[in-house]
Amino acid sequence: MRKYFITILFALLLAGSSALLLMPGDTDSVIKENREPQAMPAFSMKTALNGSFESQFDQYVNDNTAFRSRLMYISDKFHSYLGFIPEGMGRIISTTADIGTGEAREERLVVYNGNIMEMFEARPETEEKYADALKTIRASLPEDMEMYSVLIPTQLEFCPPELSGAQDSQYEAISSVYAKLPEDITPVNVYGRLQNASATDDYLYFRTDHHWTQDGSYYGYEALSFAQGKAPIAKTDFERKTNGRFFGSLFLKAKSQLGGGQQDDECFYYDTAANGSIMIGMRDEEGKEYGVGSPLFHTDRSDYGIFFGGDNPLIDIKNTEKPDGETLLILKDSYANAMIPWLVNDYGRIIVIDPRSFRPAAFGSSFGKLLSEYEVDKVVVINYVFSTTFSDYCDILTEFTQ
Repeated sequence: MRKYFITILFALLLAGSSALLLMPGDTDSVIKENREPQAMPAFSMKTALNGSFESQFDQYVNDNTAFRSRLMYISDKFHSYLGFIPEGMGRIISTTADIGTGEAREERLVVYNGNIMEMFEARPETEEKYADALKTIRASLPEDMEMYSVLIPTQLEFCPPELSGAQDSQYEAISSVYAKLPEDITPVNVYGRLQNASATDDYLYFRTDHHWTQDGSYYGYEALSFAQGKAPIAKTDFERKTNGRFFGSLFLKAKSQLGGGQQDDECFYYDTAANGSIMIGMRDEEGKEYGVGSPLFHTDRSDYGIFFGGDNPLIDIKNTEKPDGETLLILKDSYANAMIPWLVNDYGRIIVIDPRSFRPAAFGSSFGKLLSEYEVDKVVVINYVFSTTFSDYCDILTEFTQ
């Protein structure tokens, strides 16, 4: 009797699955994730052998299934009952990840206690590429020039093990990259500073945005200062100012699946430029100057864009109180934006370059000429850990000095 029951159950499941595939697909739920549904892939011997047909066909089935959004919700609930994300602690939703390089892929987010957090998926082969990219940058510098690497973990890493265990270890990924670096690139232990701070401060990262707050970035600044043998300035030396509230990038990406109940974020900053000594100018993708006199904090913004107004190809920051101070060159992603205001009083000049949009060759220059033009003393590469999983970003870093 039991084997008949199993046979009938299997037949019903098979019939139900077939019916879902034959019914019109729930493609609206895919579009709400800011991407296009996967089209039926073309079959060839090459795509069959390299596995791309199987991968694309699997995505095609997933994107074109009837009641897709409802099935994903049920799947999340099922995982919570299994203990993957405990009931009452949160749930997992699907969206896409993109760090502004053109490469987009599926991503999972954990929603917990009003926070929306990216789940990290390690890619060892890309970690190798990232380390190689930093080696390429190092090889283009004078031997006596100091270079530092800052890799920043994200919020989920410091959540309870029931949550952080749902992703790959960011600690292991950062350690893996640092272990591959030569001795003339100094690794900066931001992880340890944030891990200690997270025990007492729960607002190191925004609740609905993938970035850290300026309180969180202070620990990155501390770690870089200690790596250079410097004493960091005290956070209490500066006034903390609030500039409104906002819902961040992760909320905007996932709001169609959230169902409400998210708490907004506070936009705040520490006015490290209050004495009026910080002067800012910028260059666009072609090297043309703009934004002369631009403020350090764009108080017309009430989101993460308050720092420099968002990402810019090149930012030239001068401290008129330190005309003979060192010049620091920063290659970075957007995580550095909240950390740089802590650095402006330590240097005579800071050159901030976003390699995703700025290429020296675009205006007939080279990386070597930039180093000479700005009389650079030190170089630091600041990225969040997800940058080590995007192959095209590693290519951009590698090609930057060429």
